[in-house]
Amino acid sequence: MIAKPPRKAGAGALLLTLALLVLACGGPLQFRGASSGAERRLAEDLRRILDRPDLAPMTIGVKVASPVTGRTLFSRHSDGLFHPASNTKLFTALGILRTMGPDYRYLTSVFSDGDAYARGDTLHASLYLLGRGDPMLESAHLDSLAAGVAERCGARVIAGDVVVDTAYLDGVPYGEGWMWDDVQYSYSAALNALSVNGNSVMIGISPGAAVGAAVTVRVDPPTTAVAFEVQAVTTAAGDTAAAEPLQVERDWPSRSNRITVTGRLGMDAEERVYYRSVEAPGLYAGNLFRDALQARGIRVTGPVRRGVAPTRGRALATYRSPPVTGALARLLKYSSNLTAELLVKTMGRHATGETGTSADGLAALRQVLSDYIGLDPDAYRFADGSGLSWYNYVSPDQIVDLLTAAYHDAEIGGHFREALPIAGVDGSLRNRMKDTPAMGNLRAKTGTLTGVSCLSGYVTTLDGEPLVFSIMMNNYVGPASTARRVQDEIGVLLAGFSRK
Repeated sequence: MIAKPPRKAGAGALLLTLALLVLACGGPLQFRGASSGAERRLAEDLRRILDRPDLAPMTIGVKVASPVTGRTLFSRHSDGLFHPASNTKLFTALGILRTMGPDYRYLTSVFSDGDAYARGDTLHASLYLLGRGDPMLESAHLDSLAAGVAERCGARVIAGDVVVDTAYLDGVPYGEGWMWDDVQYSYSAALNALSVNGNSVMIGISPGAAVGAAVTVRVDPPTTAVAFEVQAVTTAAGDTAAAEPLQVERDWPSRSNRITVTGRLGMDAEERVYYRSVEAPGLYAGNLFRDALQARGIRVTGPVRRGVAPTRGRALATYRSPPVTGALARLLKYSSNLTAELLVKTMGRHATGETGTSADGLAALRQVLSDYIGLDPDAYRFADGSGLSWYNYVSPDQIVDLLTAAYHDAEIGGHFREALPIAGVDGSLRNRMKDTPAMGNLRAKTGTLTGVSCLSGYVTTLDGEPLVFSIMMNNYVGPASTARRVQDEIGVLLAGFSRK
């Protein structure tokens, strides 16, 4: 008969302790690598959503994980590379926060010639408007600069030019891999160190005074930098036979700011609003600045032209932007592509001390991602900071790694999460997942290109457990509505998940 080995001292106490822990947790302990019943049901529900026949042509990658434990609750093709579209902006935002810090501010300045002199009510000098890449600059800020000039110099006439200095960043207007025929639209506006109003104009089109009359066109901000050829006419109210959609086309092949309006608009129609980019955005900003001076009674005798501010110029006025976290809200909540690219070029300037370029900014971003989450530069590709480029590739795994790292970053994580759209509340998610457990809860970045739709971010479950997720959907034909419905269904499912 084989004798049983004696029980080690303390074994009974250990078993009792484990039993008490089980009871305290309300069920079996969840060890890493073991799935609970609740997790298995969640995975089954996710598979049921993703296995629908209408999704079969798509390429889909999904990952859901706990940022607290690192545990993966669900994954499908999560190591595959996908076009991220504007999910690229998640990486850009973290890059800016890690390199520039949340308190970084932009400066836009006005100088005069160093040898300027006043005679009577005239200042004999040119004015130099120096841009440093502020993506938040608007007409009101140019007006504040004009007010500063008026207060500082007291002149009624500037006997000189308005010179725009955009040398702080390079002059490459578009990102690598952008669609060439999108450049007239505001989401593909040209990049410039002196960018204002998103380098775009808002065009409002209303019915004319009578049937047969030309439609009424207004532009905001009011500017002579763009010209209109109005061919569209007003038709009788309810005359569907005469209906012809409005077309608003900037002559981008000629690199012109001439905009042609064609089509028909009924007398009973509400104002239609369009946004179009402007050519030569630095000169556009210079014209708006000269208009702001004129509105304050200061006439500039010379033209608006390009140039470089003198090294010994006299500082007349400076506008200091809010902290860069304000730009991050534009970047993430409202998916501003111009903001993304100016931030990348700013990173390049900060990293090298030389003229800011996208190449240097992306190199700085790659270094941040290597140091921050150990991301191998050969395992992904970014050709721009906005996601407009078709050369970008990243995986759900990599996005979840980034989100998890930001979750644990006490210094910048809060700024990052606050800048994300909130389901059913604001930004690009304001009309999605309303009146569901995800509303006011899920924070995530959208991403859309033709045949691409992505959603990645954070959500808190019914039990108060935080989760990170990435849903990347590529290679479909038709509108993105099907992909978005799937993403919303997953978001609502995660928000309603419970382990109880």
